[in-house]
Amino acid sequence: MQYLSLNNIINFNLDSQRSAIIQNSFPKEIGVDYMEHICLQEDLFFMKTDYRFLQKTRIESKQNERKFVITFSLKGKGSYTNRDDAQVIPFQEGFTTISLLDEAEGFRDFHTKELSQVRIILRENFLTRHLKESVQEKYLYNSSPHLNLVKFAPTAIASQWVIQEIFRSPYQGELASCYLQSKVLELLSFELSHLSDKESSKQSMLDVYDKERIYKAKEILFNRMQSPPSIGELAKLVHLNETKLKVGFKEIFQMSPYQVVLKYKMHSAKKMLESGDFNINEVASKTGYKYANNFTHAFLKEFGVLPKAFKIR
Repeated sequence: MQYLSLNNIINFNLDSQRSAIIQNSFPKEIGVDYMEHICLQEDLFFMKTDYRFLQKTRIESKQNERKFVITFSLKGKGSYTNRDDAQVIPFQEGFTTISLLDEAEGFRDFHTKELSQVRIILRENFLTRHLKESVQEKYLYNSSPHLNLVKFAPTAIASQWVIQEIFRSPYQGELASCYLQSKVLELLSFELSHLSDKESSKQSMLDVYDKERIYKAKEILFNRMQSPPSIGELAKLVHLNETKLKVGFKEIFQMSPYQVVLKYKMHSAKKMLESGDFNINEVASKTGYKYANNFTHAFLKEFGVLPKAFKIR
């Protein structure tokens, strides 16, 4: 395993209040890297990282301040191990990791050759100004010293779509900055609100098999969005009872099966309209609507704009 110290790079990246791009900082025999650090407002950052390794690598990392970090793992698998107490923070494709760091020092291990992530980073000053009760007092002052894992769970579908919208921004220049900030705040609000929901919820009634079946049900809904199965039919297809199916969707996706497929329809419609290859009637038909008026109403409710206006934009 190759050991690599990126302390100087990491400290520069996070201590600055300005945006920065760091790339190709790895030795060539290690691989290639890309880190984009965007300062959205004072003490609030959005970071994109993309690593491609040629060999197993461990990066030494030192955090020199308190911060609240939400990591969305888009590809690959890795972990962070604290030097003092060997506590491990996991990162895995398709999962969201929420952690607290307070002058932590440790190692990042990369278990796959590729790792892509996006992060929202909140410094303590931002928490003091905007999230004192909901985050700072609840988590920062009541956590273990140096490092604390707050959440590790499958990334919610709603968060996945917001991340996709961030990468497919239709704007440039100043408007692009405004759009990015609005989407990151939307993502942050969603994750924090559901973090509170999770704390007040009962212990999970799903085992590993149940969760696999829930993900299979979601796949069926997506593949059959033009004519999705009923709850009863879907439950039979994945060999679960209806109650467990409904509870499972709420627990994993924070939505009912109907809401999940509706969201997928609307975001699929948005992609088709963006492409310019389909008119509104065609998009309505492809997303399972017999009447374009019903589709238009659903689209307006989801995005706040009519399909026609969105296509023009």
